[in-house]
Amino acid sequence: MFDGTGFILLSDGTAGVAADDGLAALLRRCAERDPLALRALYDAMAPTMLGVALRLLRNRPHAEETLQDAFLQIWRNADRFDTQRGSPKAWMIGILRYRALDRLENEKRHTGTDELPDVAAELPVDIEDSRALSSCINELPENWRRSVMLSYVEGYSHSEIADLTKTPLGTIKSWIVRSLDALKKCLER
Repeated sequence: MFDGTGFILLSDGTAGVAADDGLAALLRRCAERDPLALRALYDAMAPTMLGVALRLLRNRPHAEETLQDAFLQIWRNADRFDTQRGSPKAWMIGILRYRALDRLENEKRHTGTDELPDVAAELPVDIEDSRALSSCINELPENWRRSVMLSYVEGYSHSEIADLTKTPLGTIKSWIVRSLDALKKCLER
């Protein structure tokens, strides 16, 4: 039973670095196998991560199951998180996203349908390289950056981004393809 002992408050309006520091501290405690830290980490991140899973999977039971799988993987691999390579939030959402995409691929193989969301190819970088990626993303034109963030961070399909931004689907696809190419070149520097 969670008694609140050792809980780090992350939802007090503190943004950015303070929240990252709190999440990183919880991940260190998870690496030491502190179940209270896992509970606090879950409480802090599950709503955001569930939202990403729901957008990718479009099925609440599957999203909840994927969220559980992601937290199990986070628990098992917490000792691999490195603050020098990226933010804890990006690392955890990356794990969830890969789990969700794996699930979609498995469903596609088993059902023989092609009902995957219209998601572009994965970036050729580890999610842990998020600081370099963040710098490169900031170099993109605003429309490109927004499209990439909606697709890869928020989990929207290309057609959903087109509807949301009132932009033709072909333009969205073009922006995302060009963005990925620009990001790849930037990261290779």
